[in-house]
Amino acid sequence: MSAPLSPWHKSLNSPLSARRAAAMALAGVLNGQSLNQCLPPLEARVDSADRGFLRDLVLGGCRHYQRLHALAKILQTRPFGDEDQDLSALLIIGLYQLAIQGKAPHAAVHATVEVCEELGKGYAKSVLNACLRRYGREYESLLPPLDDNPVTATSHPKWLVKMLSKAWPDDWQAILQQNNERPPLCLRVNRRHGSRDDYLARLTSAGIDARAAEFSADGIYLTESCDITQLPGFAEGDFSVQDEAAQLAAQLLAPQAGERILDACAAPGGKTCHLLERADARVLAVDIEESRLGRVHENLARLQLQAEVICADIGAPDDWWDGEHFDAILLDAPCSATGVIRRHPDIKLLRRREDIEQLAEVQARLLDTAWNLLKPGGRLLYATCSVLPQENSEQIQNFINRHTSVGLTELDFPWGKACNAGRQLLPQPDGHDGFYYALMLKEG
Repeated sequence: MSAPLSPWHKSLNSPLSARRAAAMALAGVLNGQSLNQCLPPLEARVDSADRGFLRDLVLGGCRHYQRLHALAKILQTRPFGDEDQDLSALLIIGLYQLAIQGKAPHAAVHATVEVCEELGKGYAKSVLNACLRRYGREYESLLPPLDDNPVTATSHPKWLVKMLSKAWPDDWQAILQQNNERPPLCLRVNRRHGSRDDYLARLTSAGIDARAAEFSADGIYLTESCDITQLPGFAEGDFSVQDEAAQLAAQLLAPQAGERILDACAAPGGKTCHLLERADARVLAVDIEESRLGRVHENLARLQLQAEVICADIGAPDDWWDGEHFDAILLDAPCSATGVIRRHPDIKLLRRREDIEQLAEVQARLLDTAWNLLKPGGRLLYATCSVLPQENSEQIQNFINRHTSVGLTELDFPWGKACNAGRQLLPQPDGHDGFYYALMLKEG
């Protein structure tokens, strides 16, 4: 006779409180899942009025995990075991409410402790209660020592602090600070449906405060986050959500009418669509993850655009390439995503130091492959949402050393920092994310 299911597994459709869902999502991250994997199904089981609170708890718990985990270790006489990862996560969620959100104990402690019952682990209520109550009594003495260590002061893993401080000695502290801030909401106006000025006027008429982006010709920042589906023209495809730094890709590649363009690693399709918004080009969008290509099709349909979309490994062209060379290629390469941590704070828990070398090897392979698919006289734009030189300027310098036909275009713009090769954007307050670009021409 099989053992009865735990309360956790009784129903995959039963309603969840925001705090329970937050603990389950954070436990998923601690077990190696990304928030993109574990949060959506849990979010669907939470009352719509509480989903904003849920996301705040989960993103905040990830964003400040290293600091809160250090606090948890101090407060616990004995840590929870591996079988109680959900309780470890719940303690982090409780500490986030007290130490970061600044909620009064009477408003947060009881509600958090009661989640133990929801998880079927009522035996842990006294332990959780004791930890959270102790924090409320002793926080003035508990917090100062955490500020002396950059890992717990900034909630970043040690390896990343070391790499950033070495790569950006004048900027690393600002990068770490921005990684812990909430990112602004940036739109990209579909210029086929109207100008940016026209859409700004529509937002003003709707009582929505917004401003034009400084560097992207199609970008608009909203002062306050909102439900984007309620903005004017969403269903009609008049705009998309896309960070300003990411919008620079189409601006730099400058697609022309009739050109055959490859968007490698295209999902979820934001850059594919932006290329098509700017020119009547023939765009082939390729991505290795079929599960993500649905988003590409959805975006194309909503924006009323057309591209050829295939699921394939860019690095194995014999499996998908028809032999016709491309006029231009956008290679938005797989990377550490260290430039978008503020949007995806689970990166700080999931990424490892050894990942960087492995990613650099993949990037080098894809660069070499893409170069062989490019026409003589064609252009290749290499992009990542990383701020690490190993994936960016050093990667491109190594590429140039391997190929004699590379002409590197100087990117002299009022954004980012010039590197030995290409240009690096770092995350900015109320502005763009971290991104890297290098534009190369194939000579001969």
